[in-house]
Amino acid sequence: MEGLKSKFMHFKQRQQRPSEFHIKSDVEHVCQCCGHHYVGNYCPCCSQQCDMGRITWRSVRRGVMDIWGLGTRSLLYSVWQLMWRPGYFIGEYISGKRQVSFPPVKMLFIMAIIYSFIFYWLIPNVFHIQLEEPIDKETIEAMPFIVWNKEHSSWVGLFTSVIFILPTWLLFRYAPRYPKHTIPEGFFIQVLMTVLVIVSDTVSQLICGKNGINCACLLVALMVIYYYVSYRQLFGYGVWGTLWRQLFMWTSTLFLMVGALFLVQGIVIRVPEFNTMEQVGFQTGWAAIMFASAAIILAIGYVLNRIATRYQAKRANSGA
Repeated sequence: MEGLKSKFMHFKQRQQRPSEFHIKSDVEHVCQCCGHHYVGNYCPCCSQQCDMGRITWRSVRRGVMDIWGLGTRSLLYSVWQLMWRPGYFIGEYISGKRQVSFPPVKMLFIMAIIYSFIFYWLIPNVFHIQLEEPIDKETIEAMPFIVWNKEHSSWVGLFTSVIFILPTWLLFRYAPRYPKHTIPEGFFIQVLMTVLVIVSDTVSQLICGKNGINCACLLVALMVIYYYVSYRQLFGYGVWGTLWRQLFMWTSTLFLMVGALFLVQGIVIRVPEFNTMEQVGFQTGWAAIMFASAAIILAIGYVLNRIATRYQAKRANSGA
């Protein structure tokens, strides 16, 4: 039992700090490249690392990793870090440790392109495998939003991630690890979370294949798990503190998405039966109700968050 506990603690430490940078500030080095005498980790003349000695197996490993793009700051390295330590990796980026991370926005667009290439060209045209069942005519006529959603899936995914910025900012604003994080920081948080959603969607489609219902259920399950793990690691709340804040976040986001669906269904999508003023007014009215419900949920969550924050601060002061 003690062995498992120690291994788990070692795993947690590696999640929080997978790479330690030791500064050799008190040791003088002679650069093996240019012969300059200096103090520090890198030569100020030619930038060679101070511990660049004879070639070892570590050098072989680094060389192989660089060939396959697995070195520090590469795309694959950043995606891997995001998968096994998401909250810590995001926290390092927004707190200023950006040298080891691939640029998040560029990462998102490249992953979206790779995803589209695999599932919309490679698998259907090269392997001749159809992962999605064709939509019947009755479904198209009854729910045109499904067709619009499939044709604009990348925009829908981006819009869904953008919605999370405001609930995260309101409900996790006074977190113990990152208090008063800003909306621009929230933008990068959701960009990196969207990369995780793309990875989760890829895994779901490869596992479930043509079964759309199972694929959607698996994707939702992976999203809930990843958001919980990421937010707990990032903001530093406990199990219950993370759960109830995320419950408000997911509920308000659901209302916001349903409201947006009504707007898109009645106004954006040009369907004859929704072009009349009566139908547009009906859809707009329901959208307003959904948006108002989301605002009420967010307001309640924000007030509860402030109360919980003051209570925790009072307990910390009394304990001190």
